[in-house]
Amino acid sequence: LGGRRKVIDVINILLGFAQIALGLAGFSAILVALSGSPHEWTPVDAFRIKNMLAFCFQAIFLALAPVLLTLLSVAEPDMWRISLIILSIATFGSAVFAFCNFRRLSQPDRAVLRQPLVYSLITLLLFASLLEMATALSNFAPAPGAFFAGLLVLLGLSVFLVIRFLFARPAAA
Repeated sequence: LGGRRKVIDVINILLGFAQIALGLAGFSAILVALSGSPHEWTPVDAFRIKNMLAFCFQAIFLALAPVLLTLLSVAEPDMWRISLIILSIATFGSAVFAFCNFRRLSQPDRAVLRQPLVYSLITLLLFASLLEMATALSNFAPAPGAFFAGLLVLLGLSVFLVIRFLFARPAAA
């Protein structure tokens, strides 16, 4: 590129993340509405719905955290550090939320969800949380990259859950 450095507009990227997450949340809400009333949901459907909506809404609000901190005139290094700490805590909370909800399911319902897959996804969340916190507490890695990676994990899991909700549902009894 001729030695010119490209300038990345971080605020617009964050707002783009929030818009993508909002679109995914809206699509998820349509899926939920079409799947019947909550008392008709199977425990597996309820598990998937809770998690896909939780990850979507987390991605929306977490993408806006650096924007808010910037508007509050927080210095950029501190803004990324605070944003990463918030993201790490939220990601860890997501892992605990998913694990607890999974453990509450009956053994046959857990089998439908494929336990190794669920545990792998929970491990991914825990690893992302650890990486986010380590980045926030050190000056080693570029904080914006870790923050965007963390948002991508939440959005990716949301998309994965939507696809599983659509195409990997147990047969009606």
